[in-house]
Amino acid sequence: MARAGGSRVKARRKAHTKKTRFLEGLFVFAAILSALFAASARPVRAQDSKAQSAGPPKFLNMVHQELKPGRVWEYDELEASIARIYAREGITVYWLELESITGPSEVLYLNLFDSSEDLAKSEKALSAALAAHPELAQTQDRLLQENTSSGTTVLGVRRDDMGYRANTIDFSKMRALRLSTVFAHPGYERAFMETVWALSEASQKGNARTAWAVYEVISGLPEPAFVIVTPMQSLNEMDDVFEAGQALKKAEGGAVEQHLQELARIAYGTTDTRLFLVGPKMSHVSKELAASDPDFWSPPTAATPPPAATRAEKSPARPNAAPASPAAPPAPAPKP
Repeated sequence: MARAGGSRVKARRKAHTKKTRFLEGLFVFAAILSALFAASARPVRAQDSKAQSAGPPKFLNMVHQELKPGRVWEYDELEASIARIYAREGITVYWLELESITGPSEVLYLNLFDSSEDLAKSEKALSAALAAHPELAQTQDRLLQENTSSGTTVLGVRRDDMGYRANTIDFSKMRALRLSTVFAHPGYERAFMETVWALSEASQKGNARTAWAVYEVISGLPEPAFVIVTPMQSLNEMDDVFEAGQALKKAEGGAVEQHLQELARIAYGTTDTRLFLVGPKMSHVSKELAASDPDFWSPPTAATPPPAATRAEKSPARPNAAPASPAAPPAPAPKP
């Protein structure tokens, strides 16, 4: 009996290990199950009390997956088929997929949530989907094992007291994204906030057209850290970002930029800025979001994912080297 009991314990441990590996392999949903619910046990710092009726979501979940060399095409093909299955089966768990055009070859997933209730609904929908379609777990696990080398999940909460024209941001219109991660010095968050406020004021004086929002990281990165998101309808808006930076340098004879530089030296140590393009065929979005541009967001339906056999690269690999300014991160002050 003891031996039989030991066998059952081993079987349960093996099943638990298999389930854990399966959850870790989900390219978007592991982020929800681990980072989001781990973060929910922590108090969120005070936010602006004004009701948010527009703009980016309250919670932004960012899943970074770095790709293995030469696996871009295979990843995109398999992932697009997974997105089509979710759309075909009406699974109400949504994500936006973006592909890097600067920095390492990586894929970025965004999960948008306006409330903790939305998080709970996604977790419930995920559980039901996996129970009804266990083959998805295997496919998503293969997606990661065969094509990715590393992954990072970051959860942020929107800071309504920082940003520039943030309430005008519409992710359904986004076609490109500038993502800046700032690692602040512990105890100097106030200096970082003053840097962002000064930058927002300078952007307003210069009548900058491109809006940006700030998220405080509450899970996934060493804290304190902040993520500045700048959604763009096209890469042409980078011209506006560049012009705003040039105007900042000239403001008040350079005094404004010098002040920001001094604040930045106090406030934070490092920044990382990358550019991404939206991949609509690899995204699974709600009907409401897709309604803004059905031709862009709605991919054709496919019945099954492609076979696991390795295929030759049919599309050029994403560039690994960052282009020259203005796409390169400014230093030391963050430029959303």
